Amino acid sequence: MARRPAPEGHLEISWTGKDTASIAGKATARWCGLLRVLEVRLVRGDTGFAVAFHPVRSPAPGAYPVMAPTKAESLPPAAAIAVRWLGQTVVQGFQGESGQVVLQRSSAGVFSGRLKARARSVVDTQKITLNGSFRDLILTPDSLGCSPTDEDLDEASETVDTGVH
Repeated sequence: MARRPAPEGHLEISWTGKDTASIAGKATARWCGLLRVLEVRLVRGDTGFAVAFHPVRSPAPGAYPVMAPTKAESLPPAAAIAVRWLGQTVVQGFQGESGQVVLQRSSAGVFSGRLKARARSVVDTQKITLNGSFRDLILTPDSLGCSPTDEDLDEASETVDTGVH
């Protein structure tokens, strides 16, 4: 009996506003137990999308309200959304401010879901509406510490050998 290959995570998202566009492709899902955050991400060239789920304890199926990132971290269960793309002259960046992301989990432990949200530009007053879905995501554990702190980055930059002497 031939084994079926493991599914590959997929995400597709579209947005409307002053700029209307979409992105689709292979997505990753990383769980950081230390910080209790599940990050689903898709990056293609200069365009990227991410949703950070902040569950109460561990990634659980359900509806996660979309909030500003700092608010989502402190009010679990909640989700934070970010999207960016290269405009004609500048990188456009947006962060979620309202909406909902629904997270589902199959009996095999594979995650899927859908989202509908509104996001605000990080540099001006533009707003966009996002719609999307993701499927076949298998969680992979993030490394110990998950995200480097500013102190870690400072230490790393002090020890990097640039090769210029």
